[in-house]
Amino acid sequence: MAKTSLALLLYAAGAWAAQPWSPADLWNWRTAASPRISPDGRQVVYLERWNDRPTGTACANLWLVSTAGAPPLRLTEGPWRDRSPRWSPDSTRIAWISGGGGIHVLQLQPRQEVTLAPAPGPVALAWSADGKWLAFTAVTPPPSPAPSWAPPEILPWLWPRPPARTAVFAVPSAGGPARPITGPDFDASGDPVWMPDGKSIVTAASDGELYAIRIADATARRLTQTGRNANPVPSPDGARIAWLSTDSRPTSYSIRKLYVMNADGSRAKVLAGALDRDPAHPQWSNDSRTVYFTADDSGSTHVFAARADGTVRQVTRAVERLHAFSLADNGRAVTVRSSEVVTFTVDLPPSPAVLAAPAAPLLAGRATGAVEQVDFPSAGRTIQAWIVKPPGFDAAKKYPLLLDIQDAPRRMVGPEFSLRAQIFAARGWLVLRVNPRGTPGYGEEFGRLLPSRFPGDDADDLLAAVDFVVSKGYADPRRLAVSGGLLAAWILGHSDRFAAVVARRAIVDFALDPRAAAWMGALPWEDPEQYHTHSPLYFAQNWKTPTLVLAADPDPQADEFYSALQQRKVNSALVRIPNAGSPAARILELDTILAWIDTHTLPREP
Repeated sequence: MAKTSLALLLYAAGAWAAQPWSPADLWNWRTAASPRISPDGRQVVYLERWNDRPTGTACANLWLVSTAGAPPLRLTEGPWRDRSPRWSPDSTRIAWISGGGGIHVLQLQPRQEVTLAPAPGPVALAWSADGKWLAFTAVTPPPSPAPSWAPPEILPWLWPRPPARTAVFAVPSAGGPARPITGPDFDASGDPVWMPDGKSIVTAASDGELYAIRIADATARRLTQTGRNANPVPSPDGARIAWLSTDSRPTSYSIRKLYVMNADGSRAKVLAGALDRDPAHPQWSNDSRTVYFTADDSGSTHVFAARADGTVRQVTRAVERLHAFSLADNGRAVTVRSSEVVTFTVDLPPSPAVLAAPAAPLLAGRATGAVEQVDFPSAGRTIQAWIVKPPGFDAAKKYPLLLDIQDAPRRMVGPEFSLRAQIFAARGWLVLRVNPRGTPGYGEEFGRLLPSRFPGDDADDLLAAVDFVVSKGYADPRRLAVSGGLLAAWILGHSDRFAAVVARRAIVDFALDPRAAAWMGALPWEDPEQYHTHSPLYFAQNWKTPTLVLAADPDPQADEFYSALQQRKVNSALVRIPNAGSPAARILELDTILAWIDTHTLPREP
């Protein structure tokens, strides 16, 4: 708790000299991720994510912090991305996949590091119960004889290529050669986990089922029979396995469910079936009686506890977003709240203590806008949204409003700190973030409200949100802008209330949304006679608003979209940003969006 108070004091002390957020702050932003608490509950290893300006890359290094509250200690340092930190069962060693190459194992006392160099490169890893072995997955392209007619020089460009497979390997934690655990036809998915007796490894496969792989002879035994299954977690006593499963039938949205079965796959049943939310990060209690997990719920994330009798207890209740979840044998848990590592005990009313706050120094020096939750009606539903306000907000003034749509992939937003939103707010914008129909975190019925009008009904919710905020009196109805993927393109053809539109890789966004493929089956950018009449191009004759198209490299569909805008003589521009996702590209995109919406939302005549 002392760290929390310190962070607040730092913020208060720096507020008088606080500077506005800017896109360049991405170079200074640091956040925590992937926390793992030691089995004895005494220490936490986590990743600190940061961006390296000289190399222009996103990086992540390991840090260690005591749950008693001592200052964090850096474990690795370098412009690369470490990942997957994992504690040994006796809490004395940490294994991780190093961005510098291979699997590393660090003994803490006395400090000694071993570098394992399994080939090919590891993807995910797990300790055996006795601490002698590490299982890991790695992508291994299957052998494919070259066609007799093909010159060797063209082989890298020859299609079709056989699909790559992900195999499971085991390597001694003290060092030594790795050996394959799965056969040549097995294709693993997700993290492998050891059964407590060390005789088999359980993993999900690319066919959506869970398998137990016997170490002795690589025999794979199927444990599940239907659905899309993932995240198997054996109970400490080895008697049962908890896992997550989603209905495999093509629907617009299906709730992920928490299941438990005997170790041999028998007597499978749903846990927490009455909870109409998507569980994540399942963890067994040390006595093998309770499964703890997190779930998004109406803009927040909570920890829940499910027991074999079907009862569910909500552990946390604060209005906050949590990312990742790890549980020690003594019931102490760790998670990431915003950018902070926090810990609490699951069997008592949570009073989280902050263990590490990588972003605190930057937050202390920046003026951060307030966040207000609003609830408004739309088509007989209550829709949640959040308004991020400019620092020094004055309700008597009129501010430009940006509807910032996060629809690739569709995900829930809430009251969490959003660096992107704060950057826009620092330039004087009200930033509106909405959870329309079809958003996860509101139950299966809410998520399935878009069986035929997608996009459409969800866009109606977004426009209703804009009208609601404008009715509050401080948003200038003449200075409205919208940024998003497919939904922004849809709004372009259905509303003339906006002064500027930014379409961010709209076609790629559509292609990545699993709901779209479930019932539309094709990209909606060709001849509108051939596709769904709710396609944005079906309403292309209505395009009038100045539109900026942010394209990937390459991005032929975005090129087509831009060409259609030009043919209709819409004031438009296309920006192709290379290395999408890199820190430099993200900064350039923010600068570009700000330049476009600032320029094209000057006050218009009523």
